[in-house]
Amino acid sequence: MRNSDTSAKNPGKKRTGAGKAAAFLLCIAVLGLVLWGLDTALYPCTFTRNDVHTIVTQQRDVILLGASNGKMGIDPDVLLEGTGKTGHNLCCGGQYTTDSLYLAKLAVEKQHPEMILYVVDPGYMMLEKEPGNNYLLFYHEFPLSKTRLEYALATLQETDFRSVFFPFYEYSVGYEVPKAAETFRKKLSKDYGVEDLKSETQEYHENGFIEKYPVDIADFPAYSPVEFITDEVLERNETDLVQLIRFCREHDVAFAAIATPMYGGVLQSEADSWNSAWAYFSELFAREEVPFYNFNTEYFKAFTHDAFAFTDYDSHLNGDAARAFSHVLGQILFGQPGT
Repeated sequence: MRNSDTSAKNPGKKRTGAGKAAAFLLCIAVLGLVLWGLDTALYPCTFTRNDVHTIVTQQRDVILLGASNGKMGIDPDVLLEGTGKTGHNLCCGGQYTTDSLYLAKLAVEKQHPEMILYVVDPGYMMLEKEPGNNYLLFYHEFPLSKTRLEYALATLQETDFRSVFFPFYEYSVGYEVPKAAETFRKKLSKDYGVEDLKSETQEYHENGFIEKYPVDIADFPAYSPVEFITDEVLERNETDLVQLIRFCREHDVAFAAIATPMYGGVLQSEADSWNSAWAYFSELFAREEVPFYNFNTEYFKAFTHDAFAFTDYDSHLNGDAARAFSHVLGQILFGQPGT
């Protein structure tokens, strides 16, 4: 009787196929382990790592979103003093409306805040999110979650593939290698200390606020303003901002928008641009029926616009001015007790 099972005649053939598959899977596993090790050791422990960890693991009643003017302009502890509420400043330079949307979704998925305060930055509305590491600035720190998957599908296909598979490649090897062992240790031990998040010009606080040290106007860095042109606002940026507002409404999270004080000299020299920006945001927020607290128009007199309060022409407040502004903002938003 003839045996139709050819593999029985050639048992080595079946084993060879299985061996190749096993070898392939082993190579993938080793490659994954190597990339994980490099990412763990060479991708720095940024303050964004601390920020995302906080909103994922700890309940915060009020969360601030937006770009750097919010990060350096509002101290949550001062803002909420006397209210009994907790807060975290999740703003960051390079945060586009897409990032704000998914940070809000992550916060709601994990802890569900009562309120989100969004700090506007007009220039970002006309800019594309630049390829490269900025795409991973926030996403890299997200834990495994439904929101992380949505974030990836919405953004990562548009960036350099190296940023996705080798997220450490854009950081200076010469700078990161000497710190690799300490970075590796901090990540494995889940150390979120803030001691290293301090420089000669600023320091990061555990509530997410970055305190900028005072700078004389003579030492303000060079300034390259982005003129705000309403017709050049990118549809995606506006769409994501509107989605953020509606997401908060659908999930019973209060929402308010803020324009932090700008340096008066800049407001005067670029009056047309700023007036266009404020008109655009006022119309958008009115249409979406959310409050907009603009400290450069109707709340202009509530806080100083003098140079001594700022650290640059981009209108980042210094630490003392930021705390003073946070107190004023808290009075307006929450009617802080004793004020």
